[in-house]
Amino acid sequence: MGVGGAALTIPGAILGRASKGLAQVAGSGAPKRVLFWITPHGTVWNAWNMNVPGLAPSGTSSAALSGLAASSWPRIAAPLQPHASKLSFVEGIARTAAIEYERAHDSQGGSFDLNRHHFGQAHLMTCVDPMQRSGTTCIGGGISIDQVIGRATTAAGRWSSRVYGSRHMHPYSFVAAGQESARVEGARQAYDDIVGAYNPPSDGGGDTRADLIARARGSVLDFAAREHTSFAARLPAADRLKLQRHQELIRELEISFADSPEDSPAMCSPTWSDLGHDMDRFARVMALGLSCDLTRVMTYVTPDLAPVEIGLPAATDIHQDYAHTSVRGSGTFREEGERGMIEYNRFYAQRFAYLLEQLDSIPEAGGTMLDHTAVVWMSELGTGNHDLHDLPIVIAGGAGGSFRMGQYIRLARDTRIGAGWGHFNQVGPAQNRLYVSLMRAMGMENDSFGIESSPTASGGTVSLRGVIPEIMNG
Repeated sequence: MGVGGAALTIPGAILGRASKGLAQVAGSGAPKRVLFWITPHGTVWNAWNMNVPGLAPSGTSSAALSGLAASSWPRIAAPLQPHASKLSFVEGIARTAAIEYERAHDSQGGSFDLNRHHFGQAHLMTCVDPMQRSGTTCIGGGISIDQVIGRATTAAGRWSSRVYGSRHMHPYSFVAAGQESARVEGARQAYDDIVGAYNPPSDGGGDTRADLIARARGSVLDFAAREHTSFAARLPAADRLKLQRHQELIRELEISFADSPEDSPAMCSPTWSDLGHDMDRFARVMALGLSCDLTRVMTYVTPDLAPVEIGLPAATDIHQDYAHTSVRGSGTFREEGERGMIEYNRFYAQRFAYLLEQLDSIPEAGGTMLDHTAVVWMSELGTGNHDLHDLPIVIAGGAGGSFRMGQYIRLARDTRIGAGWGHFNQVGPAQNRLYVSLMRAMGMENDSFGIESSPTASGGTVSLRGVIPEIMNG
């Protein structure tokens, strides 16, 4: 329906309006935000984890990153060293529910898609069993965490979330079981989405951008109301109720347009630049969208890198030639595989550092936009050969003091669970609990997300509920 398109594009035309809503930072006018940043293939642990002075070799412990000399940062992590005081490395979070899903279905062979890339991607942000589809690969079995937080933090005139970037074979963000979230793939398209794709007059004369927007708002809303009325009577009762709610949302948008321009964030200034890698262009676009308070939740999926981008032969394959051979101790290990995946992840770390620079360059009450945002770097796998029991997690920014910053945090792998094909894993806190921690940071009262418990190898159960207190302040 044309009505839906009009309602969806309106927020792109209200740059600069600072909505008030859930998850304001206490003592300041700056909102809290979450940005998920997803890369493929896990990491190379000996070039990611750190031997920080004061960190215990096992169990749960933490140590300040300031105690690690810049020269001692491992190669993958080294690009992030300038941001040490505003990030935490978290070691030991497990994909517990995904591991149990594989164990429970490993005997079903070809009738189930148990490729860890596939169900790892379907599960990463949903934490529920994937939806199996006959004759094809599995897909997300429920709503994803970005959409849950987005719906809780939205307000009139502000999008619940934005999903940007690529797909790593499959989507990560879902509005419901089997339903991928809308995604904008190109950085320029994302920029146009934000600014409304309007070019102001080049001669300085005529109506201003604000004049045109103000005049268009009433006509769009009136058209929507008329279109609703014209076909509402032809719809079943349940659909009429949905349509009525849609009308109410549009009216909320109209009311929100009357907000004072004095509330506008100081740094909401649209500028497009082609400079840098596409990931850098997206970093600038995402910083713009957050600074304009058009959403408080974003998900960005990085593109797969071509071998030549990181100095590897063009004829090679990242997945088969490097990722699968990158883990020391495995039967497929090759030195070249490890070196290739280290450079692969280091390139992503450099781009992640650039994103942090963009967010940290925008001043807000009590600090910068980075200080008020939780930027979470994660992957669908723990390692290139598809491990799920240990995820590489980096949390930057801290969401207004909600998360501990400047730390390397090692979580105890103190639970033994069954894995696929008769194997066992020692795991730490479940990924579900990371998401509960994020929900709490954003002002939500939820105590669980996704599957709530999982079997242990001893016949008991392990709870997947609650926050991970070791990563949070207070």
